[in-house]
Amino acid sequence: MFASVQVEAAPEPVAPKPRIELATLFGSDAYPPLAITLGEDGLVVAALTIDSLGAVTACRIVTSSDSTSLDAATCRIMTEHKTAFSPAYDAEGNAVAGSYTLKTRWILPEPPPSPLNSVGQRLTLLLSNKAVIKRCELRDMPGNVAVEAMTMCAGFREYVAAMIGGNPETSPPGDVEVLALIDRTIGQAAPLSGAMPPGITLIQDAGSEFVVQPDGTRTGCTPVSTMVVETTDEEDAKSADPCASAERFVAHQGAPIKVQDRMQMGYRLIGRLVGK
Repeated sequence: MFASVQVEAAPEPVAPKPRIELATLFGSDAYPPLAITLGEDGLVVAALTIDSLGAVTACRIVTSSDSTSLDAATCRIMTEHKTAFSPAYDAEGNAVAGSYTLKTRWILPEPPPSPLNSVGQRLTLLLSNKAVIKRCELRDMPGNVAVEAMTMCAGFREYVAAMIGGNPETSPPGDVEVLALIDRTIGQAAPLSGAMPPGITLIQDAGSEFVVQPDGTRTGCTPVSTMVVETTDEEDAKSADPCASAERFVAHQGAPIKVQDRMQMGYRLIGRLVGK
């Protein structure tokens, strides 16, 4: 008679495993502000190196979301959360370093509803005759409070540069002052940005009128542009459509409220040469 001897099988190696639901780390609170401003979203695939304590010690982007902000935020979040993983184990049951492939899809958070308040801004941009920015100023009205404006000024500069910049045949001899009035007017209120001053040549006057229902939805949008820049690019035309917005407003009681958005832009030449 032979006694049977049972031999325990050697443990299998175990890969690192998440201790938490990783998707919870990438909610709206973690969304990079710049990515929200630029409307960026997408899938990020990252290769993570995890040490024997379960901490992420390295992160390498394998598939980019095409957003520098989202890629960087993915790796930053994972390396900051030291207890997100349990470590890998070898065949002898010892905790060892390992790797993990992370896939996370960043989804733009729903923007908060807009308030039903009249707002206005006046942007003043001084350009050289080669479209170099010499002065940039944006003020919230009616308080006349200065706010950061370089991103906005750069956009207006590109617009004006197409008309005047870098061409000796068309560039003016002096500087160009650009003025933009940007308003959202609620009901019958007057625009807060005021009126275009004398001596300004108007080159664009665009906007829309719509009605905000009590539940915050906007309806009946109608473009009210009188002067716009023509474009043959389908994507540019779509982005410039003032009625393409999915903006929602805070709910209110009572009747629907009329809203008008308007942007006027003009320029004047200053510092002309004598005889020109």
